[in-house]
Amino acid sequence: MYQKTTLQTEAKKTAKLLIVTLSSMIIVLLGIFFLVTNDSAQKGYALQQEKLKNEILKTENSGLNSKITDSSAFTKINEDQKTKEMLNPENKQYVTKKDNEIK
Repeated sequence: MYQKTTLQTEAKKTAKLLIVTLSSMIIVLLGIFFLVTNDSAQKGYALQQEKLKNEILKTENSGLNSKITDSSAFTKINEDQKTKEMLNPENKQYVTKKDNEIK
């Protein structure tokens, strides 16, 4: 048989179930929120570290490129035929010992 209960008792049971349901939903949503926030923070940190590595590698690359440019430019100048055909400079003295004497 069906047991009769008062409206007040049914309202109390419904309120308790509603509180339990809402509390469990809040707990589950907070757990999801913290997991997503933690995941985003980890990805942000990893991204920042990769940006730092990228800047370091760019700096190293720039230094290596300038070294390559300097060494190849000097090599080209030394190997150039026109440079080899140039005359050696004459040893000229524009200021002589006589010019430096005190009179």
